[in-house]
Amino acid sequence: MDKQTAIIHSRNKLMIKLLFTCFVISLVINAFIDPAIIKIIAPIGIGLFGVLLYLSTSMKYVTQTMYSVIVVIYVYFIFLIVYEPLLINFIFLWFALISSSIYHKAGPIIVSGILTIGSISYFFFRYKSIMFPTLAQIDVVYFLLFTVLVMLFFIVSSRNTEKLRIQAEKQEEQATNMLWQTKEYLESLFDHMTDCVVIHDVSGQIIMVNHSFSELYGWREEEIMNKQIPIVTGENQKILYEMWENVCAGIEEKEVEIVCICKDGSLVDVVLSVTPIRDKTGIVVALATLTRDITEKNKTDELIRRSDKLSVVSQLAAGVAHEIRNPLTVISGFLQVMNKQKREETSHIQIMLSEIERINVIISEFLLLAKPQVEKMEKVNLQTIIEEVLTLLNTSAIMKNVLITSSYEINAPIIQGEKNQIKQVLINILKNAMEAMESGGRVQVILTKPQNGEVSIRVIDNGIGIEESKFKKLGEPFFTTKEQGTGLGLMISHKIIEFHKGSITFNSKVGKGTTVDVRLPLVVE
Repeated sequence: MDKQTAIIHSRNKLMIKLLFTCFVISLVINAFIDPAIIKIIAPIGIGLFGVLLYLSTSMKYVTQTMYSVIVVIYVYFIFLIVYEPLLINFIFLWFALISSSIYHKAGPIIVSGILTIGSISYFFFRYKSIMFPTLAQIDVVYFLLFTVLVMLFFIVSSRNTEKLRIQAEKQEEQATNMLWQTKEYLESLFDHMTDCVVIHDVSGQIIMVNHSFSELYGWREEEIMNKQIPIVTGENQKILYEMWENVCAGIEEKEVEIVCICKDGSLVDVVLSVTPIRDKTGIVVALATLTRDITEKNKTDELIRRSDKLSVVSQLAAGVAHEIRNPLTVISGFLQVMNKQKREETSHIQIMLSEIERINVIISEFLLLAKPQVEKMEKVNLQTIIEEVLTLLNTSAIMKNVLITSSYEINAPIIQGEKNQIKQVLINILKNAMEAMESGGRVQVILTKPQNGEVSIRVIDNGIGIEESKFKKLGEPFFTTKEQGTGLGLMISHKIIEFHKGSITFNSKVGKGTTVDVRLPLVVE
């Protein structure tokens, strides 16, 4: 069954219902005016409606039913006029023409127009003396002209209405197809995403999961539908719930690395993020929790870290050999001289002790860099760390005629880090600043306002400064601008800050001083 046939079929039913309603109303009115006619029109009407109902039950006869409905209208009103030639019954001849416009087709309107013109012409002359005693015969032309105009109006309006309907249907069909295509694309994208996606309500009850989720964690969608997300427990569950609350409150949450549990009990390292799903009013109605397996990535990163360590060790080995060889040569030379002279020189002993101390410093810093340390990351107050370091170095600064001042543009910022390592970095930078001012001076420590989620510790001195050409080498092992330096302090500081996902930058002018910025990511609470 095509669409056009279905439309005509539905309009046939509408017309039959309309005619039946008019027929019942006619019977009720005539029951008061002329009860005798009911005995005549009731059987005729029921018979005609029986035929129409039979035709309307089959889709094969929709066109025949359409024209039969129009003919039945005329038969009914022609009978009324013949039975009782009243003006009111004559006027009803236009009813069929008006009703035919329901089909929005030219065919039924033309047929109704022809039947109306024929009926009007016949009954005008047949019952003129009864219905139109004051009209001339030429006046029938006005009736016919009016009928033609009504017919033309309905033909034009019906064609335009039908065109608009077809256009609207095409647009609706196109929109529906686009929606289906978009739905299929989104479903395909959702199911083929490499990231595991869980769509759930704000309380955590699962609405749907994608294929990657089932593959990684082992749960099929039907197993966990309308249940709480099972992949997190304990502390990680608390972290996830806090992220949900923040996202629902409009707070943007960054990705976090956590450990999730699979159906078989195995653990997997993942990066987890949460995205809100809003309705058209902007209210969060659901959440999408995304996880990405980083187990292999972590293994690769570990291999890279080991490779980096081997590379650093090779650099350090060469540097240490070179740095230790020099003082050993001096010690060896003095020992040979003392052996030949068979006597000890106090000045020689002092020089040898100095060189041995230099070897001890180099080995100590090398061990500090190479020694594996327990990395206990926790929330720490950066302002407290700065104050503790300044207290520690204050005596040394006074002895070197250096004034250390501090200022805080932000109060008690919190970072995620290892407290002693951050202290070590600050001590290295402040010692370098003090050593750059042989005649004394001033060092400023400023805790700056956060920018892009990072807070900066800025150390400013008015020492001798560093040449710009040497900036790139800062942090390399055994590169130093100090006579007694090893370069390992800055290298250790760089490694520590990189581990804390921060950065160190230098800005210096010879003769004016140096500014060091240590940037660290803030913890959003």
